[in-house]
Amino acid sequence: MFPEEYRSTILRLAEANEDMKTLLGIFYLLKGYTTEEALMKNFRAMTGKDCKDLLKLLRRERILKIGAYNEYLCLSGYEDVFNDIAAGFSPQPSDLSEYFEKAVKEGNEAALKMIELLLKMGIHRIGELSQYNIIKSDISEMFSPAVFESLEEEFIKENLCVYGKKQANEFLMFYQREDKIKKVKERVREWKTNKLAKMPVKETVEKEIEKLIGDARSRMEREKRKEALAEVLGIPETEKVEDTAGYFSGFTNDDAFLFITGSALVEHDSLFFVITDSLSRYEAREWKDFPVVFITEHIPKWIGKIEVVFKEAYPKLSDRKMAIAVPNKVAYSNFKQELLFKFVNRLGIREVLEL
Repeated sequence: MFPEEYRSTILRLAEANEDMKTLLGIFYLLKGYTTEEALMKNFRAMTGKDCKDLLKLLRRERILKIGAYNEYLCLSGYEDVFNDIAAGFSPQPSDLSEYFEKAVKEGNEAALKMIELLLKMGIHRIGELSQYNIIKSDISEMFSPAVFESLEEEFIKENLCVYGKKQANEFLMFYQREDKIKKVKERVREWKTNKLAKMPVKETVEKEIEKLIGDARSRMEREKRKEALAEVLGIPETEKVEDTAGYFSGFTNDDAFLFITGSALVEHDSLFFVITDSLSRYEAREWKDFPVVFITEHIPKWIGKIEVVFKEAYPKLSDRKMAIAVPNKVAYSNFKQELLFKFVNRLGIREVLEL
């Protein structure tokens, strides 16, 4: 088949059926991640229909073939022709900024969290987990599986996202110009920073850390007075008091994770503090500063299967020092530390459960 014959065949099929144009446009967006599952999911969300017969027609007309990983591909040697035509049928992206502002106005927490996660994560696998499975699990646990399915379909239908799959790599991906993505990221960062800054726990944490440091300094002064007195009386002292009783960095905004973070040193113990409204498995897996206590509004549902969540994560769960605390309710930790226990006690938590 000559390239012009290949081109005319595609155009003939597209002119005869508007749904064919939609399907070809999806091919352009997916760029090779075109398994039947991916094509079906996008096509169904966009049109409410099935595309199996269209795929059969494209194979029968020798436009498509099946690749090594069961993905649909154009015939070898015709890539430029196929992509040129498919690009002309690709749907124009909706304005993600407008969708985000609408979600903020309506208080659509599930949509806001999904946008946040999609902006944070690339499309590639994280360890043995696909980006899609992590987002699906996080949104399903925070809200419900039905909420995730509804949002996924809406994001695709509204021309915000596309779903791709090849082998074990699944993803949801925004298709927007880079300048648009950058603009939305900046707006999401501003919105999340303002939201977290208004959480009463931020001031509580600052106040309680300063109290812990103040207590440590008072103890140090008492010990120094005892040292001085012992020296005057000629009584030997077995321990010397160190000069550093405590330090708190103050809180800053972590632009990568959209957390409020700070660190403290109190006597011999150091601790990172992370304030967030919710903690996803992705955020917990990717955080690398330890020992850390995540202070959040709810204990994540994945905590009951934490070994599965951190399977093949780096560093390993056993090499992390991680705690999760909900003020006035409960805390979990996989390490023991005097500063941590004193701190969560000041947050109204009487018991630290094993993580």
